[in-house]
Amino acid sequence: MKRKVIACILALVMGLSLAACGSADSGSEAAAVEGGTVSAREEASVAADTAPADWPVIKVEVCSFTDTLEKEPEIEAALNEYLVSINAGVQADMLPIAIGDRSTQLTLMLTDNKDPIDLFAWRFYSSVSDMVKNGQCISLEKYREVYSELWELFPESVYTACQVNGEQYSLPGADSFSNFQVYAMRKDVAEEIGVMDLADTKITMDQFNGILDKAEAAHPELCWHGDTFVKPLMGVDNLGNDALIGVLMNRGIDETEIVNYYATDEFKAYCEQCKEWADKGLIVDDPLNTDYAGYTLMNDGIGGGYLFEAYSIDYAYSLMKAQINYDTVIFQLTDLAGDNSCLYNGWQISSVCKNPDAAMKLLYLMYTDETVARFFTLGIEGLTYKVDENGCAWYADGVDVNSAGWNLSAPWFYPNECLSLPFETDYKEYFSGMEALWTDDSIQYSNGMGFVFDNSEVYDQMAACSAIVDEYRTALLMGQVDVDDYLAKFNKELEENGINEIISAMQVQFDEFMASK
Repeated sequence: MKRKVIACILALVMGLSLAACGSADSGSEAAAVEGGTVSAREEASVAADTAPADWPVIKVEVCSFTDTLEKEPEIEAALNEYLVSINAGVQADMLPIAIGDRSTQLTLMLTDNKDPIDLFAWRFYSSVSDMVKNGQCISLEKYREVYSELWELFPESVYTACQVNGEQYSLPGADSFSNFQVYAMRKDVAEEIGVMDLADTKITMDQFNGILDKAEAAHPELCWHGDTFVKPLMGVDNLGNDALIGVLMNRGIDETEIVNYYATDEFKAYCEQCKEWADKGLIVDDPLNTDYAGYTLMNDGIGGGYLFEAYSIDYAYSLMKAQINYDTVIFQLTDLAGDNSCLYNGWQISSVCKNPDAAMKLLYLMYTDETVARFFTLGIEGLTYKVDENGCAWYADGVDVNSAGWNLSAPWFYPNECLSLPFETDYKEYFSGMEALWTDDSIQYSNGMGFVFDNSEVYDQMAACSAIVDEYRTALLMGQVDVDDYLAKFNKELEENGINEIISAMQVQFDEFMASK
C-alpha cells in the first residue's frame, strides 16, 4: 500500500524539469556505464529509465524522540517529488523510530525478510564490528567505483573507523572528527574574578586550577565540575572502548603501544588532580548519588562551569547558548586532535535489504544532495522551518518543538549534517567550520583510527574487567576515595581478572592493523 501511495504522488510530478532543481547531476551518477561490457560500475548502478511508479522503495530510518512524527507523510511526499525531478531511480519510505525503543525495533527489523529496513545508522545502537559479526549489514566495497565521491568527502583515516579487516561496511557520518577539551564558566563569575583576559585562549593546567580556585573563593556555594571522565584531558585514545581497557596514550598520535591506562603514572596523576578538586569543594556534593552532568548543574544553579569537548571556540559558544541559561566564557585546555572517540556515527545498508543498489543510490544522495539532506534534517521550508537573512534555520512561524511534527534537533544523526542549516542558533558557521576541518592538514589523527579489537578470545576477561571498571573508576574520578589505597585495589582486581591478557591480545591485533596500512 505504501508503494502505491508513493507511486500516485510521484505520477503527478513526472513532468518536472531536471533543470529546475539544484542537483540535476545527482541522478545520473549511478547510471554511468563504461564500455560495452558489464563492469562493477554497471553492476552496482541504478537504472533510472523506468517509470517512477516502478522504482524501488527504500525504507530509511528517521530519528524521532517520540512515537510519531505527524508531518512525516508530507515530508516524505515532498522528498519523493524531488527524487522524481532529478530522475533518481529510487523512492524513499521514511520510517520514524523513537530513540527510546530504537534498539529493540532495529534488531527486529534487521531480521525481518518480509518488511526489512534498508538504510540505518549505528549511533546509539551498535558498532560496525558487532554489526558485521552479527550479519546485520553488507560490504560497500563494490560501490567504491560508482560513488567514488563518497570516499573523498572526509579525511582518509576516518573511513578506516568504519571498516572491518580493511573492508568498508559503513560510511562515517559527517562531523568534525577532531576536538579539544574546553571549560565553560559563567561569564558573570569570570568577570567578577578577573579572568576575562584568558577567555577564548588556550591555557595551562596551572592557569586552569588558578581560575577554579578564584571562582570557588568567590562563590563557595557553587561547584565547578560536572563529569570528570573527559578523554581529551586524560590524553588517551580509547580505541572505541569507554571502559578504557587497553588504550593508546597521547590520544594515539605517533603511538603504537597498547597500555593498561589504569596502571600508568598518568592515570594516577589525573586521579590525584580529581581528588584535589573534590577536597577543595570544586566537585558537586555526593557525586556518586547525584546527576553530575555539567549542563544540568549549571542550569539548576548548582554549578558554575564544566568540562566538555568542542572543535572550535565559536562552536563551544554556540553549544552553550543553546544549552545553558547563563552567558558563558570558554577556556581551551588541549590541542585539536582526532581519535576513535571523535567518530560518533555511520550509515550502512542492512543485510536484509532487497535492493541494495537502490539503497546505495539513496544513501549517496543523502551524503551529497543538499535538498535531500534537508528533508531529513529540517523537513519542509515554510512548514516546519524558516530561514533568516543569515542562512540560519528556525522553527516556522506558529511552530515550536511541540507542534513541528518533525525532529529538527538531530542533524548529527544523518549522513551529512553539513548539508543542513544551523538550527536555532545565529552561529552561521556552525557547519562550514566543521567542514573546513576535513581538509586541515595540521590536524593530527590517532594511529588507532579504525582499529577494532576482536575480543572473542578474551571475552570473559573483558566482561570481568569492564565490571571492575564500573565499580571503581567513578569514585576515583570524582575524588571520593583515597587514591593510593583505592587505585591499588582497583589494579589488583584488574590483574587478577586478566587485563594483561587483554592488553597482550590487543597488541597483537594492533600490530597487524598497523602492518596492514
